[in-house]
Amino acid sequence: MKVLVLVKHVPDTTEVRFGDDGSLLVRQAPTKVNDYDRNALELAATLRERDDATVILAGVGPGEAAKTFKEALAFGGESAVLAIADEPIDSAGVAAVIAAIGESEGPFDLILAGDVSEDGYDGLVPGLVAARLGWPFVRGATSLSVEGSSVTVTRVADDAEETFRVELPAVVSVTRLINTPRTITTMQVMKVPMSRVRSVSLADLGVAESEWREETRAVRLTSVRPATSPRANEVLSGELADVVATLVDRMEKLGVLS
Repeated sequence: MKVLVLVKHVPDTTEVRFGDDGSLLVRQAPTKVNDYDRNALELAATLRERDDATVILAGVGPGEAAKTFKEALAFGGESAVLAIADEPIDSAGVAAVIAAIGESEGPFDLILAGDVSEDGYDGLVPGLVAARLGWPFVRGATSLSVEGSSVTVTRVADDAEETFRVELPAVVSVTRLINTPRTITTMQVMKVPMSRVRSVSLADLGVAESEWREETRAVRLTSVRPATSPRANEVLSGELADVVATLVDRMEKLGVLS
């Protein structure tokens, strides 16, 4: 079995700040592997150890993302392909690039991805990759097992648990419920040679400029602002019994106790 794992180089969301005008994210923060992709990497590592799968990583990002891919390879993988894009590309463009990598580095039996990315959080890329390749797609997997030429995937949808048997090749995105990613040490990352991360240009992959140029993007980020969360602040004073009675009354009116 040959597995392709999608990895995204993202800013550390605990360090991201808004610009002076409050309109766009300042992305010059420390960067890392997208947290949700760690679950996909852990699943791929398990398939490698248990089913002798060959694991290749792929992603799109600036040249500095190579260090992120070194960390991702420490989970267990043969090599990584980083498509260099110094400017942000929308989900449709990323999917075109990933599909091209899948076709040039394949054939693959399974493509794994985290359900969403921490920075964009739209969750579109895995499904768009599947659509481009014409493969079946299951989103939000909480478990996955390989059975010959198919995989059995379970996911939770509202109050129901759904189980799918999917013929390979297929694309599956995973949630953080599927596993607990192993801890990767600095020493493990340092032992990964940079030669295992191969950088390629979008032209090398044969991706048309219309797929990724800013002026032809299907989606454009126009603004980002902090979400407002208005809070009522009322200080109650008096005898304890009266304060409790007033508090309960306020909570009932707000529907908290209903």
